[in-house]
Amino acid sequence: MAQPAGAKRPVLLVRAGGLRVALRATDVIETFRPLPVEPIAGAPAFVRGLVVVRGAAAPLVALGTLLGGRGGEGARFVAIRAGELRAVLEVDEVIGVRHLDDEGLAGAPPLLGAAVSAFVDTLGTHDGQLLAVLAAARVISDAHEAVA
Repeated sequence: MAQPAGAKRPVLLVRAGGLRVALRATDVIETFRPLPVEPIAGAPAFVRGLVVVRGAAAPLVALGTLLGGRGGEGARFVAIRAGELRAVLEVDEVIGVRHLDDEGLAGAPPLLGAAVSAFVDTLGTHDGQLLAVLAAARVISDAHEAVA
């Protein structure tokens, strides 16, 4: 359902690979400290392996690597969902919950479109910094395909 003009939507802001990223609150399950990771041979670079969260295995996505930023082990994990599928994002920092005004967000500019369109719904600014709104369903789908 479309939101009325001027509506603000709740998001969880995180930092990953030097980038500021917004996760729609409806996609977020929980945040937590890093867990042990079981590597998967042949997985793409952005899939660090599998983690067990509350008794269920989920792919671990290095969000900074996925979005083309710096890689490395993150300080926090964020579990996200799309329907029945789950994945865990590895991020450098959880900034907190904010309410974003849709007017500050727009589609990716043409020059950036090809580079970010696969995993970013929109780009915008927040507090004077570039902000990418993550397309969680696409991230989860690709992560599950990579470990299948």
